Amino acid sequence: MSSQNLLVLLVISFFPIYNCLGDSPRNAFSSLNRVKRLSDGDFDEDSIALSNYCVSLRSRSAEKFFGDNHFCSGVILAPMFVMTSAHCLINKRRVLISSRVLLIVAGTLNRLKYIPNRTFVTPVTHIWLPDSFTMRNKQDFGLLKVKNPFPRNNEHISIARLPVHPPLPGLKCKVMGWGRMYKGGPLASYMLYIDVQVIDSEACAKWLRVPSVEHVCAVDSDDLTAQQPCGGDWGAPMLHNGTVYGIVTILAGCGVSHLPSLYTNVHSNANWIHEKIISSAGSILLVPPLFRYLSIALIYVVTLFNFVMKYNGVM
Repeated sequence: MSSQNLLVLLVISFFPIYNCLGDSPRNAFSSLNRVKRLSDGDFDEDSIALSNYCVSLRSRSAEKFFGDNHFCSGVILAPMFVMTSAHCLINKRRVLISSRVLLIVAGTLNRLKYIPNRTFVTPVTHIWLPDSFTMRNKQDFGLLKVKNPFPRNNEHISIARLPVHPPLPGLKCKVMGWGRMYKGGPLASYMLYIDVQVIDSEACAKWLRVPSVEHVCAVDSDDLTAQQPCGGDWGAPMLHNGTVYGIVTILAGCGVSHLPSLYTNVHSNANWIHEKIISSAGSILLVPPLFRYLSIALIYVVTLFNFVMKYNGVM
């Protein structure tokens, strides 16, 4: 090889390295591949606020360190209830897993870090799936009841609202989670989010080249990115102003440009969810804390009064 050709080869080899030296790791990666996944999405002040609604679903024991047992996401719906994807609650044999093997972690932005008085960890006591659920139908969601209620005085934990109206085309939402950085890649340490917009189901079906779509369909409106949920994002909520309209269900792609993502329609299942929460938790959920304490105090006083009366032989 001539010295001139060798010099050209060295310059060509050095150029991409030099081109990345002044960039952050994210920018360096983006210069090679402009598509962006959920777990390579945005991280800013909105991430902190959105993380209040989101929980990490984990197996009961970590393998080596805190947070390495994360496998799905979920959203808080009530002081003792979490919603996630049914796919997260089915094992490889398509059998419902036991609630005893699950942990819920809330109040965390970094899934790998436990912060005292902020990070909240609780076991799960009950799991419910819709009776009509199959691995491919539109009712891909499950409801979990936790052993310990989420503390209401923790400013890093918030309860999402169930929707009153269905998500209409054009609705802009945010999807958050700790999913994989790219297909087959590592899970994100910090919870990140993406911006998506709901599209018409007929347009979605044409986009995906299928006869019909029964799920909520949303797509990234940015032509330069392909923000989508990836592995580890199952069960992640699609939120608009604190209301959960969708749950990540079928992963149609992972960083595939101009491909919609699919979500379980929470609105069409809201009645089932609400009835299950009320029947499982009791009407005390609907009573304000002050009246709840007054009711307990009244019961205590009446019980004590009856005891005194019986002791004195009056009754």
